[in-house]
Amino acid sequence: MDASDLEQIKQSLLRLSSEDQDHMAGFLLVERLKRNSLIMPTLHKRIEDSDPENWQALKNVKTSPDND
Repeated sequence: MDASDLEQIKQSLLRLSSEDQDHMAGFLLVERLKRNSLIMPTLHKRIEDSDPENWQALKNVKTSPDND
């Protein structure tokens, strides 16, 4: 991918709605965290965990002081 392709992508993203931009930003953040597990090892582990048995309910996460 060259600079011109990247610039076209950026211009396309600017034309998206705020909601769609937020969705793309979240997607890119998750992809970046997956690439570098040293940044946030716990979050990386949780992102990679596809077993629903290990997932926390949102209400539990909101009330947990340490979110572990």
